[in-house]
Amino acid sequence: MKKLMFFSLLLFLVQGISAQEGYQIQQKNLIKVNLLPIAFRNYSIQYERVLGKSVSVAVAYRFMPEGTIPLKNKIIDYAEPDDQQVIDILNEAQLSNFAITPEVRFYLGKKGYGRGFYVSLFYRYSNFDANNIDADFEEEDISVNVDMKGNIKSHTVGFVLGSQWALSKHLCLDLWFLGPHYGTGSGSFTGIPSTPMSTEEQNTVRDKLNELEIDPYTKTVEVNQNKATVNIKGPFGGFRAGLSLGIKF
Repeated sequence: MKKLMFFSLLLFLVQGISAQEGYQIQQKNLIKVNLLPIAFRNYSIQYERVLGKSVSVAVAYRFMPEGTIPLKNKIIDYAEPDDQQVIDILNEAQLSNFAITPEVRFYLGKKGYGRGFYVSLFYRYSNFDANNIDADFEEEDISVNVDMKGNIKSHTVGFVLGSQWALSKHLCLDLWFLGPHYGTGSGSFTGIPSTPMSTEEQNTVRDKLNELEIDPYTKTVEVNQNKATVNIKGPFGGFRAGLSLGIKF
């Protein structure tokens, strides 16, 4: 009788573990919203698909609708008080961006199936737009006002360390940190004058743009009577971090 009870209990435990494993396998889809960047007008959503106990794939889409520079007032505090043009540009500039980030996750803990500590390898494509940059170029008796706008695109790769928890059957919490990424970026900024520029005005704008220091980027400047263009290219990098709340199904 004792042996029968022992084997019955063992069978019950095995069935419970199998059911739990089956439950984890069934929860293959996770949709999460990153809570941290919302305060900076950045919105990010990620879809993750669990492929097995140790591996999943995911893709995230992040966007910032057009608006003023985040933390604009803090940045202005660091500007020179007498550099009113810089302050005006910071006040008036409009920024927007989006990024697409596919990744592969490797769960290293015992739980797995989208839970526990993980290492992620990812690629990121980013697109940044800047508009309404009102720039004045002055030299002696020459003054040229140019309305500039531009775009920068980047391709980077990196890794993330993080941990994900199942809060309930259909809720999860994802914390990731230490997410450096590095690659290349390129872009172009174009300025349109209010009236066609004379030869002297073109030379002034060209000289001022060539004086700009944007290390480690390289730049080329092109100016004609109807527009001024600055093309840039160089290394690009950043860090990823987040705290996401999501649903599982």
